[in-house]
Amino acid sequence: MDKVRVAIVGVGAIAINSHLPSYAKRNDVEIVGFVDLETERVQQIAKKFAEDNGRPVPGVYSTIESLVEHTSVDAVSICTPNATHVEYATKALHSGLHVLLEKPMSTSAKEAKALEQLALSKGITAMVGMSHRYREDVTLLKRFIDAGDLGDIYYAKTRILRRRGTPKGWFTDLQISGGGPLMDIGVHALDLTWWLMGMPKIQSANGFMIKGVENEKVDFNRSWEAMSSTNKQNEVYTTEDFAAAFLRFENNSALQLEVSWALNGPEDDALKVELFGSRGGLTLDPLRIYGATHGVLLNTTPTAKLGPFFEHEINHFIDGVKNGTAVISDFSQGYEVVRMLNMIVESAQIGREIAAT
Repeated sequence: MDKVRVAIVGVGAIAINSHLPSYAKRNDVEIVGFVDLETERVQQIAKKFAEDNGRPVPGVYSTIESLVEHTSVDAVSICTPNATHVEYATKALHSGLHVLLEKPMSTSAKEAKALEQLALSKGITAMVGMSHRYREDVTLLKRFIDAGDLGDIYYAKTRILRRRGTPKGWFTDLQISGGGPLMDIGVHALDLTWWLMGMPKIQSANGFMIKGVENEKVDFNRSWEAMSSTNKQNEVYTTEDFAAAFLRFENNSALQLEVSWALNGPEDDALKVELFGSRGGLTLDPLRIYGATHGVLLNTTPTAKLGPFFEHEINHFIDGVKNGTAVISDFSQGYEVVRMLNMIVESAQIGREIAAT
């Protein structure tokens, strides 16, 4: 196809700040529609998008069914709250649309598996938006790993810790988000680290979750804010604000995870990764590679930064749609990540390590 006709489902902050600008940079992509329950708000966004980019005004619809009925569309970016991901992705796949689904793929491993199988039966591009995989510094590290410079990776550590960074809006409502920092930012840390480890098969999980600080107000502090008109200021706060886990894999490797929205301690916020292998190791933030050559210990500092990783992600998705090539964050991998997240939650709830089933 010469041009890919794309619609955005769920026109909130992640769609406006990341998906839309990335699509707009491609001449072979046409934004043909927006799907959102808040049609009046989104109509203004559609007009501004057209004015800013010199493009036709996308149609605004309240349902995927209405979108498909009134316009010709090839693919969708689904950027709705977590609990609705499966519903919208299922409708899109049944309509024959290629799907880029924001993380996490689902809040339920059972639903994620059903969605994965549906995508396979349709034979179309289905990708989970694991955006950190598309960072330029991560691409560099992956080259070293794939070349065998680390040898056998046997242990990993990852974390994202915010001192006061609880997002405002639906994120703290368990029924909508499916979880707190574990589902919001923990999914990025877990996915990226597990992927760099070679995606080993999960064996067991030991999880810990707590609402320790809650929604304590502090001055001069800013955080991510949902654009929806409902639950604007965290009226509902039913999630954890800290989660930790220790995961064991069938290849005798292990992973330690820590994530928090609100912590009384040092803040690093950025995604931290440490990998330890039989021949070498590496860290992400700071970007370092560790090894030994000619009997001498070496610490290497590569020259790479994050880069426009959302743009790289969108390009990868569109290339997959146009060329029929496999994507590197497909639904099968999305399912495995949700499965591990669910195991962490179950372990935390019962207070002991659980084995994979």
